[in-house]
Amino acid sequence: MMNRQLTIAAVVVFLLAVVGLFALTPRNTQRVQSKFLGLVSPFLSTGSSLQQRFAAFQKGLESLDELERKTSYLSVQNKELKAINQTLRGLEEENNRLRRALDYRERSVFDLKPARVIVRDASTWWNTVKINRGFEDGIKPDMPVLTDEGLVGKTTVVAAHMATVMLVSDENCKVAAKIEGTQEQGIVHGERISNTATPRVAMSFLTKNADLKPSQKVYSSGLGGVYPSGVLIGSITEYTTRELDGFATIVPAVDLTTLEDIFVVAGKKP
Repeated sequence: MMNRQLTIAAVVVFLLAVVGLFALTPRNTQRVQSKFLGLVSPFLSTGSSLQQRFAAFQKGLESLDELERKTSYLSVQNKELKAINQTLRGLEEENNRLRRALDYRERSVFDLKPARVIVRDASTWWNTVKINRGFEDGIKPDMPVLTDEGLVGKTTVVAAHMATVMLVSDENCKVAAKIEGTQEQGIVHGERISNTATPRVAMSFLTKNADLKPSQKVYSSGLGGVYPSGVLIGSITEYTTRELDGFATIVPAVDLTTLEDIFVVAGKKP
């Protein structure tokens, strides 16, 4: 019963409100609309602000995706440029090395035949290398081998288009040598060592009272008829005396670990 009365009352209020709206003048209608708009405007503003924030968030996500794509692209480009730069550095270094070798060949008094190291066995790393020149190219056994930096060794076994070079770090390679600024002479030879990390070259048969100092240069003396005089072999690192003679340790002038291009001395230029 009570619910029915409330329903009837609500219908009556609604009808009165409708009649009131129709009875309002245009000015009063505007006032009612204004008040209604004032009531709902905060909600409309909030909805608009949320919509703008959502749109900005979506745009930000798109910007992040674009930024990630650009970053990935730039990273790839950077790696490519580093690879290109490294290659160019390698080419520049090789070009400078070949230019120095060519200049040395032009200035040298020797008839130099260029060759390249093509084989190097790990078991004989400090003993021998093989080059791409043989007797068909005028190469013979016991020809000195060098670079623009100094002495490398000499040829031993020679085939048609290949030859074996014995390095100065081989214990069987004997080079008559002299020390700059002194009258000291002796024999330079490689030393047999168990650790193959670096080669060891020594000079024997020096006088026991030789006043030698580190960094003094050692040159071939020309004795023995194999190696020409005046070719740089290396520098002294240490001098000691033994029971019968003086003994010096030498660091080779040529980096024997990175041999690539060499010259075989085929005599003197005419």
